[in-house]
Amino acid sequence: MRSVLVLILMSFAFILKAQNIRHIETINDNWDFYKGKIENPFSNDGSRSWEKVTIPHSWNTQDILDDEDGYYRGDGWYKKTMVIPEVYENQQVFLLFEAANQVTTLYVNGKEIGENHIGGYTTFTRDITSAIKKGNNEITVKVNNAHNDEIVPQSADFSFFGGIYRDIKLIITKPIHFEVANLGANAIFIRTPVVSESTVKVTVQSKLVRPKKGKYYVQQTLFDADYNIVKRIKSKSVFEKDDFSEFSVENPKLWSPENPYLYKLVSEIVDKKGVVYDRLENPVGFRWFHFDAKKGFSINGKSTKLIGTNRHQDFLGKANALSDEIHRKDMQLLKEMGINFLRIAHYPQDPAILEMCNKYGFITTLEIPFVDKAAANEAGKQNSVNMLKEAIRFNYNNPAIVAWNLGNETTMKAPDKLGETYTKHFIETHKVLAETIKAEDQTRYSYSVFFREPAYQHKLGIRNTQLVGYNKYYAWYRDELEDVDKLLRDLVKRTLALDPDKPFILSEYGGGADPRLRTYNPTRFDFSVEYQFLLHKSYMKAILEIPEIVGANVWNYADFQVEHRKDVVPHINNKGLVSADRKKKDAYYLYQALLKKTPFVAIASKGWRKRAGIADEIDGQVATQPITVVGNGNDVELLINGKSLGKQKFDFSTVTFKVPFKQGQNLIEVISERNGKTIKDFATIDFTLQAKNLKSKSNPFKEIAINVGSYCYFIEQHNLDYLWMPDQAYKKGSFGYVGGEFLRTKTRRRNNIGTDVSIKGTENDPIYQTQMIGINQYKFDVPKGTYELSLSMAELKSRGENIMDILVNDKKVWENLNLKKKYGKDRGVSKRFLISVDDENGITVDFKPVKGKTRLSGIKLRKVN
Repeated sequence: MRSVLVLILMSFAFILKAQNIRHIETINDNWDFYKGKIENPFSNDGSRSWEKVTIPHSWNTQDILDDEDGYYRGDGWYKKTMVIPEVYENQQVFLLFEAANQVTTLYVNGKEIGENHIGGYTTFTRDITSAIKKGNNEITVKVNNAHNDEIVPQSADFSFFGGIYRDIKLIITKPIHFEVANLGANAIFIRTPVVSESTVKVTVQSKLVRPKKGKYYVQQTLFDADYNIVKRIKSKSVFEKDDFSEFSVENPKLWSPENPYLYKLVSEIVDKKGVVYDRLENPVGFRWFHFDAKKGFSINGKSTKLIGTNRHQDFLGKANALSDEIHRKDMQLLKEMGINFLRIAHYPQDPAILEMCNKYGFITTLEIPFVDKAAANEAGKQNSVNMLKEAIRFNYNNPAIVAWNLGNETTMKAPDKLGETYTKHFIETHKVLAETIKAEDQTRYSYSVFFREPAYQHKLGIRNTQLVGYNKYYAWYRDELEDVDKLLRDLVKRTLALDPDKPFILSEYGGGADPRLRTYNPTRFDFSVEYQFLLHKSYMKAILEIPEIVGANVWNYADFQVEHRKDVVPHINNKGLVSADRKKKDAYYLYQALLKKTPFVAIASKGWRKRAGIADEIDGQVATQPITVVGNGNDVELLINGKSLGKQKFDFSTVTFKVPFKQGQNLIEVISERNGKTIKDFATIDFTLQAKNLKSKSNPFKEIAINVGSYCYFIEQHNLDYLWMPDQAYKKGSFGYVGGEFLRTKTRRRNNIGTDVSIKGTENDPIYQTQMIGINQYKFDVPKGTYELSLSMAELKSRGENIMDILVNDKKVWENLNLKKKYGKDRGVSKRFLISVDDENGITVDFKPVKGKTRLSGIKLRKVN
């Protein structure tokens, strides 16, 4: 028994030794940070105030979301003092930065190490061996995220957060090691030139650092998922030459979205006695794939429709400084949604993302941040080429990746309007980047994404990649839901007419949705969750029926922060299927119903927990409202407070019930069945029942808030989900507006309700972004009593001068109100008045124009006694 124990301990010790040949640790903790320029960084200036921070870190977590235009783009300094562990004799020491945005300068003990790293999204490594000493070492890093004409992205619909926002790793090796500080910081390149169900041929290219004298070998060991050795080979290394190892695997287990089987390749440098000097591990997935313009995408010979999303590296209040756990949780939510396709946009992202893509079986494309416009000159072009090389080399061994994308919407700044010299440079940049992809990796496809019409790129001569993607927002920025199928078919037809052999990907589509806005009357560009649901339903019907759309990516997986955005949530692009803090929207559940292979049912709007409505009839006790259920079964039964409303059959995975809600708590239960398995979902709705007649004795009036000039409910999430109801024209016995018209944004492409203005002084922008213009009255037919009346208003994008008087029951309460002059433009103003009603005439609020037009954004009425 003792001998067995000794053997176990010896085996454990051997495994530990093997795993720790290369020392790797994060050094994210205990950094000092200073935001601003430092002329003499190594002077003993005690007046400078440094802040303690932990990596990942960004200095734009707050200013990106405030009411002030712009955010800090400049220098940020990081420093820390540390003792370098003495692991080996004559050890080699490196710092690996997973990313820092966007120009990074490294100093060790006051000595500048290497050249500046250019680009904010790729991994890089620096050899610091010659600069370190025994005892304390001071590591200093300057990062700058200021605009630079020679660095992409030049502009984009996302924010260029500054900071060291991914991990920093300390790497220590023996003098003999796999190369660390090369372009892209990867030393092993795994290729599978031949893959079939019966055989795989594998070649492995290894980059080594070794002395001229001595015999050293590269040993490659392939393990299966159960850590069994599948193949082991050893080859003699040659000084200053890459090592190439070749072997084959019989009857391989293939990697696919349905079965993402991963092997592991362990690469070791050994001597003739078997002593290990360095060790690296890489995932291996055996698969073959093909894109066909007519037949679509196939993997391992199986035709597969690619459906998924785009993804930004962003989280509310954190900028892009996310933990690995958040990155992995995002991938888990996408797996639960049922996707098989991910576009990593618009730049390489954290290694944790591709780790999970490999494990979850996501077919993936990865791109560099060549967005909107090319970098300015030849040096800028070379910076873009280097970024692309770094991105490809570092991420080369991820089996999930099928294509490298050279850029996104690169003609946003129309080159023909920027001069002949720029246009020539712009075209050449596309050409060189496409050539770089094929020079770096002949096993995957080259890819580019556009948004202008196909003929525009064709005329420029930049449709030179093997795959083309188009970003199209039909039924959002232009056109209507009923036109989506026709428009997509026409787009596909036109692009294939230009290049019949270039497969088409719908690389972006979608529409915005603010989880605070709900409606039973969805309209284009109203930012309601319900309209977004209908938009995605229309797109999915078309995408699944058009075979030439080989893949489609929703824009976006999650809402993300954009400083210049002025939508219903300022500084947020809210086209996500989940919110910026990862709360699921209704459309997320629709995709689950359409994509998941396992039994599924959900109440699509179960996140809307507080609701209100007007009773169906005088003195009625319920208000009937629609509830949409999604699922992948045949039919579904709905129960409200234990009472069944019967079963309905799913149509394109959706069904809508008319549900009678009572005052207070309502329990909704849905029951479905698939493959013999019963599945359920639940929602508890807190419902406020407003009487059809405000003088009702059975349901006395208490309080109401109206989102004036809007068909949407609005939920104040920062105020315990306080609910504003949609507006209505005055009805006798009830409430509503008299006269005026809804404020609309009228452009060539849009005629939507409200306007996209960032409202100062409030978190409830949508209340003020919709208004009644030229309103005459607002009436409430309430009984006698004392009431608190609240008026909310703002002057938005108006011309000239607008002055009004406001009267309540013929008493002037606000005289010569000039919102723009008194409060400033685009600022929300709210004022409360105490009103006594002594007769049966209720409350009438009159808006009298003194000059220009009257306006009202929101109105609340609460009975005090």
